Amino acid sequence: MEDIYLIPIRLNPFNFTTKKIYLKDIYYIYPKEYEQEIGNICIRNYENQNSNYDVIHIGEVIDKVKKKISTAHITFLKTDDVIIFFNSNKKDRTKYLRVLLVSIVVLMGSIMGIMNFHADVNMIHSQSTMVNALTKNPKKYLPYFQIPYSIGIGLGVALFFNKFIPTYAKNEPSPLDLKMKSLNKEIENELRNTK
Repeated sequence: MEDIYLIPIRLNPFNFTTKKIYLKDIYYIYPKEYEQEIGNICIRNYENQNSNYDVIHIGEVIDKVKKKISTAHITFLKTDDVIIFFNSNKKDRTKYLRVLLVSIVVLMGSIMGIMNFHADVNMIHSQSTMVNALTKNPKKYLPYFQIPYSIGIGLGVALFFNKFIPTYAKNEPSPLDLKMKSLNKEIENELRNTK
């Protein structure tokens, strides 16, 4: 019995003009000696691909490999069905404009959120009390406290997301990276369940 290990490839979207998906397009095949033998097994044949994604069930992969090598014992490193995405590879001319608009909206939302939080907890009173304790003249010296405080909020957020010092924890994923990965995983699971 031949032991064959299939490890999913991190896939980039395929072009809409792609007609066939082969086993080697979606899996690394080990041992390498089987790559030639089963790598060119056609898993999907598309005539008209009109959906942005497709789900390839591992049962289909097992059936196709077993037809070629009936005694194969197939082990999947990840037992999830494979999701492949398609795009037209056209240059997106409005990408940067959309990024700019979304950035402005997110920035305005963040500003409003911080301002409302500070209003809710009466931050101005707390800061005035602190400045009064230090200088006895909060009206004159309050901006000297608030300006570094405002800059510190931005620096704190940058440090929290590990983006401020590039060499710090270089290979460690940031909380934003983890959240995006979690979100992508949830999207993939939903696509698998709806297909």
